Amino acid sequence: MKNVWKWIAHYYFSSSGAVLQTILPRTVRHQSTTSVALPKKKGGRKKPNTEDDRRKQLLVDRLKEGEKELLAYITEKKRSSVKTLHRRFPQLATRGTLQHLESLNLIRLAESFPRPRTITESNESIAMAGAYAEESTHDSGDNGEQTQWDRLSLTSAQQNAQSEVENALKKGEFRVFLLHGVTGSGKTEVYLRAARYAVSQDKSALFLVPEIALTHQLVAQVRQRFGGSVAVLHSAMTGKERWDEWKRIARREIAVVVGARSAIFAPLMNLGLIIVDEEHETAYKQEDGIRYNARDIAIVRGKISSCPVILGSATPALESYTHSQTQHYTALTLPTRVAARPLPQVEIVDLRRESRSGKTAPIFSTRLQQALRATYQAGKQSVLFLNRRGYANYLQCRLCGETLSCPHCSVSLTFHLQRKILCCHYCGFTRRSLETCPTCKEPALDGSGIGTEQVEDALKHLLPEVRIARLDRDTVKRRGTLDRVLRAWRAHEFDVLIGTQMVAKGHDVPGVTLVGVILADVTLNRPDFRAAERTFQLLTQVAGRAGRGQDLGTVIIQTYAPRHYSIQCAARHDFTRFAAQEQRYRKQLGYPPFTRLINVRFEGRDGQQVEATASLFLQKVEQARQSEEFAAAGLQILGPAPAPIERIKGRERWQLLVKGPDRPLLHALIDKARGTFEQAKPPRTVRTIIDVDPYSVV
Repeated sequence: MKNVWKWIAHYYFSSSGAVLQTILPRTVRHQSTTSVALPKKKGGRKKPNTEDDRRKQLLVDRLKEGEKELLAYITEKKRSSVKTLHRRFPQLATRGTLQHLESLNLIRLAESFPRPRTITESNESIAMAGAYAEESTHDSGDNGEQTQWDRLSLTSAQQNAQSEVENALKKGEFRVFLLHGVTGSGKTEVYLRAARYAVSQDKSALFLVPEIALTHQLVAQVRQRFGGSVAVLHSAMTGKERWDEWKRIARREIAVVVGARSAIFAPLMNLGLIIVDEEHETAYKQEDGIRYNARDIAIVRGKISSCPVILGSATPALESYTHSQTQHYTALTLPTRVAARPLPQVEIVDLRRESRSGKTAPIFSTRLQQALRATYQAGKQSVLFLNRRGYANYLQCRLCGETLSCPHCSVSLTFHLQRKILCCHYCGFTRRSLETCPTCKEPALDGSGIGTEQVEDALKHLLPEVRIARLDRDTVKRRGTLDRVLRAWRAHEFDVLIGTQMVAKGHDVPGVTLVGVILADVTLNRPDFRAAERTFQLLTQVAGRAGRGQDLGTVIIQTYAPRHYSIQCAARHDFTRFAAQEQRYRKQLGYPPFTRLINVRFEGRDGQQVEATASLFLQKVEQARQSEEFAAAGLQILGPAPAPIERIKGRERWQLLVKGPDRPLLHALIDKARGTFEQAKPPRTVRTIIDVDPYSVV
């Protein structure tokens, strides 16, 4: 894992201390000690290097007096703990100062753990530390009995996929497999059998899933195969629960780990297989702290561990699909559903026609209303999908035009009817709903746009007898709610499930025969070059919830853009055609997978300082680009400019997008610019964030 740490720190422009803060559970962090020392000399050299000394002295001269004093103390003592420095220099913001000095390579931060003579329940962190420090096999337990699942017959495509993965496992070689299978094609069965083969070879296996909702469902299946030698890791667990699982993994009691994004850091020994389910999902990308992508780290960890990695999806990320075309990844295809079940029939409803009467289009088109009634009368279940929560997107005065906006973010407040509040979905600001306009004082506030709450309300009026459940971030705040709703849904205690992307993937409920997409345009109209891809993925995934039992499924997609290629291709279940068109579009505009991106964002309370800092960084990038090594690199700089959402949580936001076809050169350019930027001493009140391979530039 040490090599993985180093890769993360280098690739995502982070410090080793910050990487450890990201990797380790909070309980372990509290038992660790951060020490400060002078940087190691390159190549272990002992002879003085005049040029390096001059560079160091130049950096030291530009430090503030307090920083110079702290550095002089560290130089004298050779090593010190952060706690000691806190006590010694109470006037300094020690953490921020140390991070600044580390970024200039004037010091280095290291995290260490206590080493007691024996391992006891009260000091299990030593077991975790030892797990990282050494690579050895663990006892996988008695998992050899064949289960009912193992006796299921595989399709020929599943058999081929399993054979390819097993061959890589036998050889102990690193290979990346892109398992591209339509919804319901049996990807999970391939995962489980590959994991069982890895465990039979005294190896461990790691399953990654993008959503906590999917974790629960997969855990049940994995525990059927592997019994008690399974650990679970995800963000909804308490600190104690998470630490208990880490201890079991570190003690080598575990053969298989299942978890969401952060489970990629699980201290598994003798790793034999990594599986990334729904590999295209944006949830694998961390959007604060170190902005890592768990899918990409999985590939790096697989390479370092010499083990195969399976990336599975019905709608692969365009980057992964392109890699499979160029032989970087091995393509494995599951083109049909198991048991020869047909894919659902998809109908597109043009909402423009519904509006031609001069009235606003209803939430449920005539066709969707008919389908909902028929499905309920037949004793079957329906899913209604809308990727917006709340009741109305915003409230606006119909007399003076005032829109109720967040005081901290440059976005409107979403109206939540049940709680009677207005809420910002970016910073969490809430206020009581208003009866009158705050500007003109008239009772003329009207809601615009729809969310899942309004869909639920409309369905109750349309079909009062129908049992309804709603699944979105508002309804699953309480611990255990998500699992209870999904269990009840599978038990057919509800007739209709309404939800956001939580309902779009992974749920295998045979009783679902109808899926209704309320408004496909929500993701299509986002200011993002991945908007079409995200729309195609969501539509395909949610459509895949229908017809997974014996009855044929029906999908109804409501949209104002019925001819858009992402919607047309999703209706035809035609990923190949969509990918070909999207690749042409990306290539013309110079976006991934044909270029690499780094987004540098600047945030602060003072808008003028933020803009000036962004301009300073641009100046340093332009200076670095004049070097001969970058002359023919084809690098492009876009901005700096205000971010599409200019203010979040009271902080003004600017960004600079740098792109180019050569990743190492792009990295080197930003690294060189960052060094001279830090030397110029930008204001500490402005935060600079380097986002490598950004998923969102909003």
